[in-house]
Amino acid sequence: MRATIGPRVPESWELVGQGGPRPFTSYVEYRRPDRSTYRYESRLGRKGYGPRRPSGPAGTRSHRSPWQRFWAPDRLAWWVAILFVAGSLLFVLGAAASLVPSLFGGEHAMSLVAEGCYTLGAVLYTVSVYGQLLEYLNADDRITTAEGSRPPEHWRWWAWDPTRLGFLVPFVFLVGAVVFNYETIAALLSTLGLVPGTVGLWVTCLVGSVLFLIASVLQIAEVGHGRLRAEPRNISWWVAVLFVIGSVGFIVGSLPGFGTGDGFPTAEQESGALIVKIGFLLGGVAFTAGSYLMLPEFFEELDRRRPVTR
Repeated sequence: MRATIGPRVPESWELVGQGGPRPFTSYVEYRRPDRSTYRYESRLGRKGYGPRRPSGPAGTRSHRSPWQRFWAPDRLAWWVAILFVAGSLLFVLGAAASLVPSLFGGEHAMSLVAEGCYTLGAVLYTVSVYGQLLEYLNADDRITTAEGSRPPEHWRWWAWDPTRLGFLVPFVFLVGAVVFNYETIAALLSTLGLVPGTVGLWVTCLVGSVLFLIASVLQIAEVGHGRLRAEPRNISWWVAVLFVIGSVGFIVGSLPGFGTGDGFPTAEQESGALIVKIGFLLGGVAFTAGSYLMLPEFFEELDRRRPVTR
């Protein structure tokens, strides 16, 4: 049996198990010569040491709870979480602004504020999910019996590896974020009067939302290793679930753009416009909560790591 994911390990380690949602592998287990075990999980593996190592000896634990730690700007995983939180908050702000146009002096000024928030939020989403892709591409790829884990010899900016969930999850998110960028930038330019119309914007909005949903479901599959069951004690499970809820909110907010008026309100109708605003507001709130949880998830995994020597 040969491992299909994770870093290279010493030859003296015996591979005793692996699994995940078919056809993918999301975890592997080894038995060391001293009969102790080592388990690698694809998501947590790239959330621990990942592309960069902490200053200080490997395995050093903090005495503070992961829920009380918020500062680690030297770590890529920290930036991934912070940028997704910021992007989500901008979607919340944009949707909230659209609910109270009177605060901005009218519909046009409100639209400028809302579309500006959506545009910047989509850009931050794109940077964040590309950071997640870099986490996968540059996660520690070697384990030695003397020095713990080691990062790759060369930094990688891109690769194509669709057979692994560690790549597929951030890649699908990235495609969805790029689609959102087109939609939000075009809508902002249209509001500014710089482009004549908004052809296809509802389609791209829905496509981006569906891609986010697909990536979020893949996250649940990766975290649960193919088991569809609730794991309320697992922070990573909550991240994935909240991302699913956020994606569904964005999808609901996109639907009035396809309404015909026959049983479902259009975006031009007051009730349809309200659905758009509420859908994106609730979706943004769920994404904010989920992306915030990536911080304690990261700090918890960082503390969990130990030197591999015994």
